[in-house]
Amino acid sequence: MTDVLTALLRHVRIETSLFGRIELGAPWGARVGRRDAVLLHHVLEGEMWLELDGRESHVDRGDLLLLPHGAPHCLRHRPGAPVADEERWMAPPRPGAQSVRRRLGGDGAMTVVLCAAMSLTGAGRSLLLRALPSVVLIDGGAGEPVPGLGRLLDGIRDEVRGRRPGAPVMAARFAELLLLQAIRAELERPAPPGSFRAALADARVARALDALYQAPERAWTVASLAREAGMSRSGFARAFREHVGEGPLRHLTRWRMELAKEELRDRPELALAEVASAVGYRDEAAFNVAFRREVGVPPGAYRAGRAARP
Repeated sequence: MTDVLTALLRHVRIETSLFGRIELGAPWGARVGRRDAVLLHHVLEGEMWLELDGRESHVDRGDLLLLPHGAPHCLRHRPGAPVADEERWMAPPRPGAQSVRRRLGGDGAMTVVLCAAMSLTGAGRSLLLRALPSVVLIDGGAGEPVPGLGRLLDGIRDEVRGRRPGAPVMAARFAELLLLQAIRAELERPAPPGSFRAALADARVARALDALYQAPERAWTVASLAREAGMSRSGFARAFREHVGEGPLRHLTRWRMELAKEELRDRPELALAEVASAVGYRDEAAFNVAFRREVGVPPGAYRAGRAARP
């Protein structure tokens, strides 16, 4: 799994949109709406309850809570406590600010939460998120749940308390490392059968995925990918579809188009023929047809549309 994860992370960029320290005095409750971001909460003091998809979970001091898909949820000082809508309790940060400090709620028991909202971009984003559940709760009660957690949190606290020039940016970088460690810790847990996570955990299928992600420009066939996996062609095709949910060549096409979108966004100096070659198409016309079928617009129009955005 490690090699596959490395290949995906090469094509993921983390952009921290907001980072903050929230002090909450009981009674308190907050409804958090859907975000197009990964949300991270670390309880520094006290405790809280998370409600997600109708289920409640206790989050204790030291626990790390990760919501990879930015799902709507509620946080409370105790189960069933009333919640306020987000706009009533979370004022927007100052324009351009990367960090916030808030004091909310009543005069009761205090809960202090370190929060971050991070946007992921890049060709590997959708596959990485697909490998993660709606919520990851890492228990901080037994030693150090994530390697280096103590040092990362010390770095964040030092930057927040010191308020030196550049502190929000430095704190955000520590938060990004914390996110990556949490993702790796989650992906090392047992995978549900038949899931994309199971494909990453299956050494043979993972070898084929790693080869496909690392060298998408190669003229892959089901047979050549099966050789990478060390399996028969039919056995590989069956195992790949069972774990990944689609055939190997369909998955290859989708990966190529994600890479092409990344190249078109980030490298405007490349000619379309160069983009096509980089993702495995010797014929620019064939690339145009495949891109339009997958994305909905021709590659030139996609590039022009992205360039026109502010």
